[in-house]
Amino acid sequence: MGVANCSRCGKLFRKVTSDICPKCKKEEEELLGQTREYLRQNPQALIYDIVDDLEIEQPLIEKWVREGRIDLVIDPEAEASKPKCARCGREIKQGQTYCRTCMFKQLQEKGKKSVRLEDLLDRNEGGTRHSGMHYKKTR
Repeated sequence: MGVANCSRCGKLFRKVTSDICPKCKKEEEELLGQTREYLRQNPQALIYDIVDDLEIEQPLIEKWVREGRIDLVIDPEAEASKPKCARCGREIKQGQTYCRTCMFKQLQEKGKKSVRLEDLLDRNEGGTRHSGMHYKKTR
């Protein structure tokens, strides 16, 4: 166990696992509880709604989201502008129509028993090649 300064208040404390002192940790847990309660009452709230209404710092909320302690609705406009697979709705790269899984299934449904990776890349990514999984051609 070492001694460190709290990253929030600067106070010296015995560091075990966290970068903040026990007092700041307790305050942070209380803020997290308030945020969870707010999200129960306002399930469609965005991050800037929480910042405005609860006056909690945005980096702290982003930290909780990264840690998986809270789930937030992503900006609906940004979410709607992302391209989606026409078959399953999974997020895909710009310029694609289907994700790799659906494209592979579609090719198999058409009666092809073996699919070359080059075929998938040529149709799906404009001919660019990436290293990764290789498919063995069967006869």
